[in-house]
Amino acid sequence: MSTSTPNRGLNGSTSVRAPAATTLSSLLAQANSLNEVDYDSELPQIRFGIDDIERMSESVAGRGKRGKNDRGEGFNLLSNLGVNTSQLTHNIAQLPSAEPSTRPRRRKHVPASSRLEPLGDIGPSYAMSDGDISAWGRNWHEMVILSGIEVQRQRTINSFQKQFQQRILQNWEVEKAKILQDELGVTDDELAGIVGSAGSSGLGSSNLGRSALGASTRRFPMAQSTLGKSTSNESREGGLVMHTKMVRYERVIGELNQKRLRKEPFELCQALEETVKGDSKYPTLPVSYHILAHLTHEPSLRDSSDYASSSAESDAAPVQERQYATAYLGDVRSNKATLLRGRLVMGGRRFLERDFERHVDETIAKNPKEAALGGIPGIRNKIRAFVDVTLRSKDTRDAYRPESVNGSLLWAQIYYLVRCGYIDEALSLVAENQQNISREDWSFPGCFKSALQSSERRLPKAQRDQLYNDFNAHIRNNPNVDQFKYALYKLVGRFELNRKTLKVATTTEDWMWVQLSLVRETKEADAPQEQYDLLDLGRLVSKYGNDKFDAGGTKPFAWFNLLLFTAQFERAIAYLHSKPQLRTDAVHFAVALSYYGLLRVPTKGEEVELLTTDESTDTSYLNFTRQIKQYIGPFFKVEPQNALQYAYLVALNSDVPGAVGQKQAQLALELVRDVVLASRSWSKLLGSVRSDGSKETGIIERDLRLLKLHDEQDYLRQVVLAAAEQSSLDSSLTDSIELYHLAGSYDKVVETVNRALGYSLGQASTAPLQSDAASIGLSGAFGGARDLHELAHKVHAVYEKDFAKRTRVSKLNWETLETLLQLKLALGQYAQDRFDLALETIKSTNLLPLNNDPGQISSYVQKFTELLSQPVIKNLDEVVLTTMRCLHALSQGLKQSPYGDHGRMVQLASYKHQSQCLIQFAGLMKYRLGEDVYRQLSSMSE
Repeated sequence: MSTSTPNRGLNGSTSVRAPAATTLSSLLAQANSLNEVDYDSELPQIRFGIDDIERMSESVAGRGKRGKNDRGEGFNLLSNLGVNTSQLTHNIAQLPSAEPSTRPRRRKHVPASSRLEPLGDIGPSYAMSDGDISAWGRNWHEMVILSGIEVQRQRTINSFQKQFQQRILQNWEVEKAKILQDELGVTDDELAGIVGSAGSSGLGSSNLGRSALGASTRRFPMAQSTLGKSTSNESREGGLVMHTKMVRYERVIGELNQKRLRKEPFELCQALEETVKGDSKYPTLPVSYHILAHLTHEPSLRDSSDYASSSAESDAAPVQERQYATAYLGDVRSNKATLLRGRLVMGGRRFLERDFERHVDETIAKNPKEAALGGIPGIRNKIRAFVDVTLRSKDTRDAYRPESVNGSLLWAQIYYLVRCGYIDEALSLVAENQQNISREDWSFPGCFKSALQSSERRLPKAQRDQLYNDFNAHIRNNPNVDQFKYALYKLVGRFELNRKTLKVATTTEDWMWVQLSLVRETKEADAPQEQYDLLDLGRLVSKYGNDKFDAGGTKPFAWFNLLLFTAQFERAIAYLHSKPQLRTDAVHFAVALSYYGLLRVPTKGEEVELLTTDESTDTSYLNFTRQIKQYIGPFFKVEPQNALQYAYLVALNSDVPGAVGQKQAQLALELVRDVVLASRSWSKLLGSVRSDGSKETGIIERDLRLLKLHDEQDYLRQVVLAAAEQSSLDSSLTDSIELYHLAGSYDKVVETVNRALGYSLGQASTAPLQSDAASIGLSGAFGGARDLHELAHKVHAVYEKDFAKRTRVSKLNWETLETLLQLKLALGQYAQDRFDLALETIKSTNLLPLNNDPGQISSYVQKFTELLSQPVIKNLDEVVLTTMRCLHALSQGLKQSPYGDHGRMVQLASYKHQSQCLIQFAGLMKYRLGEDVYRQLSSMSE
């Protein structure tokens, strides 16, 4: 019975439920009793103790609702293998650790430069419970990612800072070069020396750094030997050659400006060509000027022997100043721009034709027997002789395979007639031999005549199709074809423009002539594959680059001429300017192009670089102003008249529409002002105004039209007055006074004198002016002044006698001048120990209370304060102290007198009263006088 009761209780069929309070205790007692009995297969095995269950419950409660896989794959794997993972986790958590580490120990050492360091503890959001391996792994993974991001951020910052520093240094080098050249007159060769020595000793330790750059008066840079070790004689000789060239150039520029003043055309390119003829170092330099003369169609070329009679233009009007500016500077797609490019192409082609004709004459002259010319030949006979000479060898005949027609090399003669520009003679030769031309070429004579008689060398579609069929059938793929015939077909029909080279065009000049012959500006009626204009040719030449034509820099004009032919004028000038020995020539080429309006200037005018390019439109701009400024830099101080002739040329570009033209006019005026201020040749450059009012006209005033100034008022305002203001900023007293006087700004003259007098109170009245003030200056009216006081007196005297000038001076400035003159006189009298005269002079100004009336002291304070408040007066402390010194000296003199009469006592009382009024006056001048003034006044009043 006793044993059945528990069994029934276990089955739960007949037992009564135990109280809730004893449930856990009874379960624990039963569990302990079960562990003590033998193993029974019918009973379940208890695997966890109460402590395990409690610990697991706490762990579950702490983690909350997490997914099944939160423990990680390793935890699940160990559990499946029968490992007690809970006990293992608990044991790991109980291991002693002074400071929990969040970074595992690496087995292999990795260099610090090749690994990413984790960020470490990055905040409470990454906190994790003890023993949670998966959370620790996630934390470590995230920290590695953040470490990588941080490292990349630091690399980006360092790269940006490095690039920024490089850009700053680069800009500084450019700005430094500009300052050295513009402000200090450093030449390009000296600048190169500075840059070359900057890495070792720097500017401060170089000879240039120790020299006075601003005072350089060298007329021209000495030439340097190409070997780098030229002797002094060689340098002197090279410098003299350069000087001679510059002087010749200056004569041409002076003549150009005189023609511009008279509004007469001037053949500038030919004049410059005559200047450099016979240049032994660069014999092809005159050729470049001749090319430019042909491109611009200078008038005398039309009447010279350089032009064949069939090539002369009907319009013989001379080319005027800036004639091409509107077309060249405007829209490249406009009709004017198209016509201009066609004109440039025609001029370039004609130069190449005349140049080849000279080559024909030279070849015949060198081979008179083979040519067998005889008599006075015409052009056809000369071409026949040239063909006989050049094609007499077997090698040339094998190369060109010339075809004989009626006993003569007809196709070669026709080609060379066209190559020399004799179109009518070529047409006559074809017509005379038309019956002898083979039947496969029957379409050529008609097409040849139609093309060459057309202004655009354009064939009607039917003729071109027929000629193209004959070209494809008999010439294109024929290995034995006459190369001259092949060239004529391609030139007449403009076939295969993707292959624009000819075997008979053996030189650069021949190649360029072929290109200019194929160029066609009006391309609306052409198919896309047939379009080829001057802009396309320019891009093709630029693609080749200067290395192909100027290998090693030994032939600079070969590449320069190609750029001229393709109307890339800005790039041509910049390329020539990059050659130190050709910069003088580059300047004058730029002058010629600017004169005709074929030079683009920058839109801002402040660019440091000589050449700038707009990548979006592939348009280049040349900083013409900067080029002129650099050129006249070495001599504009000692030869201002010659420098002015070049400064005038900057105003050529003032006709550019919009703000660009206005900026160029302003830059020209600024350059003229710089020359005037640096040279100080007032009477010669700006003229002079004598004391009687008569005026002498200066050089600049006679050349106003060259600066685009319309009348004298513009000249006075924009040149003279601006120069005076700049001189005033430079603290040049005599310069600013005389320039203001010439500009008619008489009030500014008086204001400037007042400023100088106000600052000079207390100084010796005989203090000299600037070292050059003894000579008669620009105006002549104030000449001969030896000191500031005398100069101020001259200004006062000149304006007092001239009522018109006097009325243009403000009342305040005039009264201030008179007061300061009296005060300056009084200070001079005091310096000569004439205390009584000094006191009377100061009293005459009515500036200080010396009338013994204490009631009027306040009015004197107000008047003194108004004078002191003017910006031209620094201080009047010395006036007050000098007055007190005079009173003290006079009083001491009376006290020491052996005579004691009533008059002396009255005078002493008057001096004492005046001293007391002066002290009272100073007391009312709160913070207007210096601190030491009150002490000195008190000491002298005792």
